[in-house]
Amino acid sequence: MLKKKKYYSIIILFSFLLSYEVGDMLAPSTQNTEYSICYGSQLDPDNDGVFKFSEYNGDLNGGNYYVIFLEMGASW
Repeated sequence: MLKKKKYYSIIILFSFLLSYEVGDMLAPSTQNTEYSICYGSQLDPDNDGVFKFSEYNGDLNGGNYYVIFLEMGASW
């Protein structure tokens, strides 16, 4: 039982250490990760069907800065 409790404690600790907070910035490697767009392609700045956070970073896209609000949830 103690081993299981220790395991869960480690998972909770890492989830807090690896989570983002309000005002945090994404690492460049995360910004360049590609995600396919399955709905809402009209919001794709370069119309390639791929979403990357770097497309919305003014330092990387030629000076067009954006504010992005992300909300994530799961119903499981």
